[in-house]
Amino acid sequence: MHRFTLPNGLRVLLAPSHGHPRVAVAVHYGVGFRSEPPGREGFAHLFEHLMFQGSAQLAGGEFYDRIHRLGGSANGTTHQDYTDYYQAVPASALDGALFAEADRMRAPLFTEEALAEQLEGVALEIRGTTVERPYGGFPWPLLPSVLYRSYANAHDGYGDPERLRSATVADCRAFFAEHYAPGNAVLTLVGGFDAAEARALVERYFGDIPGRPVPTRPDLRERAPEADRWAYGTEPGVAATAVALGYRLPDPARDLAGYLAHTVLARLLRATGARGGGGPVETSCGFFGPLDALAPETLVVTGLLPPDTAPERFVERVDAGLAHWAEPGAPGHGEAVRTAVRDLALDHVRRHDDLQTRARALGRLELLFGRPGLLAELPDLLADIGPAEVAGAARALRGSARAVLVLAPGPERTRPAPYEAPAAPVGCAGTTGEPVVPAWAETHTPAGTRVVCYRDERTPLAELRIKAPLGPDGWRAPGRIRRLAYEAQLRAGAAWRATGHFGTVQVTTDDQWLEVSGHAPAERAGDWLRTVVGTVLARGTAAAGAANGPAHAAVSAAPAATALQRAADAALRLRLLPGTGDAAALPGPAGAVVVVTGPGDPDATAALVTRTLAGWSAADAVTPEGAAPGPADAYGEDTVLTLHRPGAAEAHVTLCAPAAMSTATEAADYLATAALGGWFGSRLAVDRTPGLTVITGRDMVAAGHRAYLRAWHEGPYRPHTVGELRERVRRLAREPFTAAETDATRIFCAGQVLSVFDAQETLADMLCQTAAYGHDATWLMRLPRALREAPFADVSRAAVRMFAERPLTALAVRTDAVDLTETADTAGTDTDEAARVLPDGRAA
Repeated sequence: MHRFTLPNGLRVLLAPSHGHPRVAVAVHYGVGFRSEPPGREGFAHLFEHLMFQGSAQLAGGEFYDRIHRLGGSANGTTHQDYTDYYQAVPASALDGALFAEADRMRAPLFTEEALAEQLEGVALEIRGTTVERPYGGFPWPLLPSVLYRSYANAHDGYGDPERLRSATVADCRAFFAEHYAPGNAVLTLVGGFDAAEARALVERYFGDIPGRPVPTRPDLRERAPEADRWAYGTEPGVAATAVALGYRLPDPARDLAGYLAHTVLARLLRATGARGGGGPVETSCGFFGPLDALAPETLVVTGLLPPDTAPERFVERVDAGLAHWAEPGAPGHGEAVRTAVRDLALDHVRRHDDLQTRARALGRLELLFGRPGLLAELPDLLADIGPAEVAGAARALRGSARAVLVLAPGPERTRPAPYEAPAAPVGCAGTTGEPVVPAWAETHTPAGTRVVCYRDERTPLAELRIKAPLGPDGWRAPGRIRRLAYEAQLRAGAAWRATGHFGTVQVTTDDQWLEVSGHAPAERAGDWLRTVVGTVLARGTAAAGAANGPAHAAVSAAPAATALQRAADAALRLRLLPGTGDAAALPGPAGAVVVVTGPGDPDATAALVTRTLAGWSAADAVTPEGAAPGPADAYGEDTVLTLHRPGAAEAHVTLCAPAAMSTATEAADYLATAALGGWFGSRLAVDRTPGLTVITGRDMVAAGHRAYLRAWHEGPYRPHTVGELRERVRRLAREPFTAAETDATRIFCAGQVLSVFDAQETLADMLCQTAAYGHDATWLMRLPRALREAPFADVSRAAVRMFAERPLTALAVRTDAVDLTETADTAGTDTDEAARVLPDGRAA
């Protein structure tokens, strides 16, 4: 890592990662909630919003526009002692990203219009977070006013929207002049760039910003409470009482070892719960995470109480937990502490594998503590924490006073009384960075499972993914598959926890695939796979009658719009595969894909996977034989299948047709789908019907690939929507994409694809998806270049071929009543989304 300071005081961190196709840029300013003067509660957060409303050379929404059209992302957050602004873009766009950040550090624009607009936006955010949400404000920002007494530490960082409305443009300029000086900021770059070239760009754009005096940090010192402080409120519409305990933490700048011992203790309290039962306990070092604020900072313990349980009993159980961990020599303590330390270290490594998360953490640690190297040092520092250090932390908390916040069910909402205080850019020159093709290995098991393993040494963890097609019986009975998947999740989770190893196992289904995902230490990948084979995949893992139990929404919990889309897709599968499904088991290995990313030799990993999957045989479950789609006239014609979902808030329409996948046309197909309706600058997004949202995509339904449009609107179904959408896609033959449309789309898509390389977790997800769709092992690495080089004429031809050349079958999910006179005999025996199909193809 390269670390230097410009003459104007701006601190700069450069962390190049050779071969990475993207770069993250973060700017941290030393101003947060605790910097606000009395009467200006919430102003730091409001000001964060204003910093996106334009600067001297980037007016209005141009800051976001420049990033989004490259497939990048940007955001900002306000915390107790800092505000950060961060973006991630293709590496070739670093020049423009630095120019934009420098322009608003130099000369942001503040106007009456922008201030009024952001005041409304902040008011809505506050309402959604603290008013409309159950237990709103719990534990933050309510708990600080119970534990602390100084204005800086105790006041509500959201503030009162009505009081904020007194802010003026002059106030904004004064706040900027005081707090947003270069000397009060840290600029951090992480990702694919050359350090010398990046330094030259930093000096070019930031070097001439005038230095200003750096504000004095607010005095945060205050005495710890001498006795417990209790505060009460009530909450309507809830069944359980919520309790939050707040304890003072050691100052990490003075006693980092003590702080980390409390971090381990918090993990142990969460893992073991409050002693004596009483439901799960959540813990956190800091309101926004560890090492996120200066001292004083808070250890938070929260819980929802069982019926007829007094808050005092919860406090007593937490005390019992602290007493338990205060004895370093107690049986099992050594192993429990070692496990907690291991899990914390691996969580830390995995979380900061992400590009933006790493950039934000480096900048935060530099700004608050002057130690960006802590990011790499923390796993080793945690390893020094043993039972004696944890016992010391537990004894310290047992002997200290704390805050107790109680929100109990009541007829109206009440809350404790709030605390009252006494240059122009060069442009994107050069070529977008290409993802580096890792070492990889591919093989197939004798049972027909494709295995692809990639070397990724960013963390010591293996990310593991299994994706298997449900097959005809599973596609006909998605409700039963969901129940089986839920039961498999329970078995697999319990079995993995019993091993004591770090990691997770997650079993899900989207009605098309069964997916098993998770992570584990790389040396435990074989144990993870054996657990999955033994509890999920092999014959005999589910009880014979299990599929007749109740459905569990937890298997595939999804927003309402997604549930309606799944209902439409289920109806289409029933049309393609008529008959009754009898999914007595989860899918077999034929056609499945296993992807593993992590350190080590990929050939050895592939061999390990193949050996371990020997327990998953073709005789174990359903196979995809006979999964070919039904007659051609059942799909891709001017048919409208209607489903009735009374009470749904939105009506939904899916239009789709078969679309064969070909490597030769894949880049053009990808761009054509996006240019039509796959991003915010697409044709259907720009020329949209008011109240109607339309997106496009490609996926698999049953055994075939397809192209689709999905549309939804509030209120009753509008019959003319299907005809309107069909006409709009037919116009593609008459009105092909312009060069400007295609070029903007390719820039966005190529940049967006690079984002999957930001973290090992997201890379594993996408590698598994592309392998399941039939792409070769290195296709994802070649895709950004292919998108940039796809011939312009091929994109419009692809759009016509996929969306306009043949009729699109429509599936309409109605919210209003439909006259249904006939249903299948099995209508009431399953909870599948579309088990009832009428003879004319309508589904109820």
